[in-house]
Order: sequence, then structure tokens, then C-alpha cells
Amino acid sequence: MKLENFFDDINDLKHTERQGWKDKDVDRPRDTIASHSFGAALLGWSLAEKEGLNSDKIVKMLLMHDLIMAYVEDLTPEDENFDSKKEKEKEASEKLFSDVPDSIEDEFRDLFDELQEKKTEEARIANEADKLDTLFQASKYSKESDESFLGEFLDFHRNEFESDTGEDIFRGLKENSGE
Repeated sequence: MKLENFFDDINDLKHTERQGWKDKDVDRPRDTIASHSFGAALLGWSLAEKEGLNSDKIVKMLLMHDLIMAYVEDLTPEDENFDSKKEKEKEASEKLFSDVPDSIEDEFRDLFDELQEKKTEEARIANEADKLDTLFQASKYSKESDESFLGEFLDFHRNEFESDTGEDIFRGLKENSGE
């Protein structure tokens, strides 16, 4: 049954820790792929409302954006194969699409492609929300440990923000970090 397969994909990500936090030896409990998607979706909703965009569409994009990780490795920028991440996700997408319930498959495919290509304002805001969740998580982990993770993430994502709201939040995180 497709719905059971879809749930299996979802369930896998509830328990899959994000690779970057594992690599940095952040203490458990660590952020999972599903918890990241949840945080990004809530941030996306907020950003969408502030920017006057379709929040339903952005939330849907963000809820599904990392489901592909059920089929591909969670690559970080430090990984030698990071440059081929989008290509690997595209290749694995057909397996993911085969697990999506028929009632949402067409919309799921369209949203997946739109987000991958960042061809609309909603896709760009969804991308910003995805990055902001990571930055907020880095800030939280920095405060809880003796290490400062945030500076590295701020440097990596500094060119990701195009919206006024995203730029303002990014600038605020940078100012508050002392970086």
C-alpha cells in the first residue's frame, strides 16, 4: 500500500540525525531530518505571511523538501560529493514519487521540481526558511556548547537570502553572533 510506504519514508526521517551535527559531535539529542523539516515549515509559514506569499504552498514545499533523504545520503558541504547532491536527489526522486499517495502525487512532483529549481518566489522563500532553520539550530547548539558553529554556517549561507525578511533575519543573526 502506497500510504504505508510513504509513512515508512517519513518515519525513517524522524530517526535520522542530520549528518552535519553528527560530524560536529553535537551532543544528543541532535536535530533529525524530520525535525529540521518541521522547523523550516513553521519558519516558512512566518516568512510567507510577512512577504505576502502563498503560505500553504511554502509549508507544503518545506514539509516534503527533505523526504528525498529517505533515498539519498545527507551530504554536507564538507563531503566530496556535495556538488552532485542535486543530481543525486533528482535521480532518487522517482523512487520517492512512487511512494507518494496518488491523491497528492502530481502536486508533490510539481512542488519538488519547483523547489529544486527555485523558479518562484515561494520556492526562494522556502529555501530561505530551510537555511534559517539550520542557522537557528547552529545558534542554539553554539549557546549550549563550548564551540561556535554559527560563524561557519553564516559564512556558508551568506548569499542565500534575497527577500527583505530573510536578509533582515540573517543580518540579525550575524550581529547577535559577534561574527
